[in-house]
Amino acid sequence: MFAKINHLAIASDQYALNGKFYEALFGFRTSSKPRPARAVVVGDGYAGLNIIPRRDGRTGGLDHFGIEVEDLEEARDRIHKFDPEIQTLKRPPIRPFAAYSAHDPDGNIFDLSQRRIGFQEDIYADYEADKEWRQERTFSHFAIRTRHAERCAQFYADVFELQLQNKAVDDENFYLSDGRMTLMIIPWNFADYADMDPARTGPDHIGIKVESIEAVKRDMDDLIGQNPHLKPRPLGHGPEGEARLNLFKKCPLGQFQLTDIEGVYIDLVET
Repeated sequence: MFAKINHLAIASDQYALNGKFYEALFGFRTSSKPRPARAVVVGDGYAGLNIIPRRDGRTGGLDHFGIEVEDLEEARDRIHKFDPEIQTLKRPPIRPFAAYSAHDPDGNIFDLSQRRIGFQEDIYADYEADKEWRQERTFSHFAIRTRHAERCAQFYADVFELQLQNKAVDDENFYLSDGRMTLMIIPWNFADYADMDPARTGPDHIGIKVESIEAVKRDMDDLIGQNPHLKPRPLGHGPEGEARLNLFKKCPLGQFQLTDIEGVYIDLVET
């Protein structure tokens, strides 16, 4: 594949604690050479999750995602050919997993890096060193809720060669695969929020593939019992909470919903 989804990013006031949540519940590993003052990075051997401190003027929660490509300049050329108004910005050198940041036609932000470029750090350097890294619980999908879903799906297919997947006739979502992870693009509809506070367009949720949802539930109960600080936020309480949960449950890729410490939506799918 020309490109792969190589990281997801969360901004959090409790970034270190949130990293421990993913490490303890899903078995994601931390880097052998971390940068704890800047972020906590965990991963499943394929993609990473960058949990970054929430800085001034920023909101908490899912923030952006990253794409790793075979040829960075080719990717930039394709982006500008698809839409000349889309910009790519050179990133500061303190971001070893992102050479550029860019956006899709609806303004959804992603980072760009090049495979085997030689300056990967954190968990991404560990991936290069440990080709045998395997685990049962892994990232499965990443969902974006956006205005012009079809055009955005075509952008990721044309520019990054992500493969559009077959779907049911009545399914309005779009699904693109890099061979392992799925990018799910959901049409944003203001009417969906009639019974709750409206949510902005942008990143919606993370999907995680597990060997057993019941095992995860047991592990979560045990985790909270051992460390109540790692308790996820409750779902579905009150009329608005129930409406939010019902909208989340419409994702056909997941089977059980929960949140992390920050309140980020996680959709579990059983292998």
